[in-house]
Amino acid sequence: MLKALEKAFTVAMLFYTTGATLPYITARFNGYGWLTPSSIELGVQSVFYAAALCLIAIRWRSVFQGACNAKWIIALLVFAFLSSGWSQDPAITLRRASALCVTTAFGVYFATQFDVPKQLQLLAWACALVVCASFLFALFLPRFGIDRTLHYGDWQGAFNQKNMLARAMVLATLVFVFVRFRAGFLLRWMGIAASFSLLVLSRSITGVIVFAIILASLPLYRLFRTRLSFAIPVLVAALAAACTAIGLGYSTLPAMLQLLHRDEGLTGRLNLWNAVLLAISKRLWLGYGFNAFWQGMKGESGYVLVAVGWAPKYAHNGFLDLVLDLGVLGLLVFAIGYLTFWRQAIVFVTRAPSRVAIWLCTYLAFILFYNLTEGPVLSQNNISWVLYVSTAVSLALYRPAKPVAVEESIPS
Repeated sequence: MLKALEKAFTVAMLFYTTGATLPYITARFNGYGWLTPSSIELGVQSVFYAAALCLIAIRWRSVFQGACNAKWIIALLVFAFLSSGWSQDPAITLRRASALCVTTAFGVYFATQFDVPKQLQLLAWACALVVCASFLFALFLPRFGIDRTLHYGDWQGAFNQKNMLARAMVLATLVFVFVRFRAGFLLRWMGIAASFSLLVLSRSITGVIVFAIILASLPLYRLFRTRLSFAIPVLVAALAAACTAIGLGYSTLPAMLQLLHRDEGLTGRLNLWNAVLLAISKRLWLGYGFNAFWQGMKGESGYVLVAVGWAPKYAHNGFLDLVLDLGVLGLLVFAIGYLTFWRQAIVFVTRAPSRVAIWLCTYLAFILFYNLTEGPVLSQNNISWVLYVSTAVSLALYRPAKPVAVEESIPS
């Protein structure tokens, strides 16, 4: 009975951390834009966090052991707490770091209580709820589910912005590619078709490019099991093809952007990044404190808003946001941890190139590519951070002692 409740709550918690439908519950909509979130958000968050802490307390031994296996995650979390000492708003930093702590603990719990195949199944059910909710909002409540303002006609589904829908659908499509249901493959392919359709309907160029890059990289993981005489020429050919594609893309960039109805400033991102880099230079090493920079016209973010002429809520680059929060030292802690997890993932793929190993590599790639133009990478109540933590812990738990036979990793 307890295990069934744990599974049901885990699916609900994963759904909550996607942010789907939450804007409609916690904010008021006036037909033109989203207004300040209501106090209901705190109540919803409190309910989920209280339930999560109860389950974590019941399984505290395994959760504690899992946390010990993710030292770089804990180091980043400690850094976030310590940043309240130099934050431009210590109260906000301390409060949001506490929320990040619970989010991190849930990620550890998710990895220690369920093996990776079971994680994928529970994650697939959460993604299915997001997909269904997004179709319902777009088809039956188009005032909310389809953008009527800046990106007119683009689907945003159960989210308040189309790029949020696109990011969720890239993740959902990848989850459905890797998951295996006992009921058969039909349900899985329905999930792939539905989530990819929503990605296309969102008309997010970032989402399509990230999905294409990750999908193209999947066969390369099998090279780690082949001989160097075969793997090196293939990798060199793949690198040459990628460089050629980048060169052609750069030479035809203006025409492509015009065709896609995009500007050369990446929809204002280049101006934003220039303004953010100027702000970073003022507090280069330690940043402005975890989640303390973006406060509208208050503080240093006010200068950024004036410089760009619009009102971003984050830097549209997860790594720039991390430097804003914790400085170059915080970015260094994250980078060391991220590279450590990649090393573990490559060892795992080399010894056992299974669906589990390739999924863990795929999610690490997802974190990297999506945070180049979106973000933030370090965020409370965010499924990206939950899965990053669970990936780190799972890599520590899955350590095959010797090479095993190759399993089917991706569908043909």
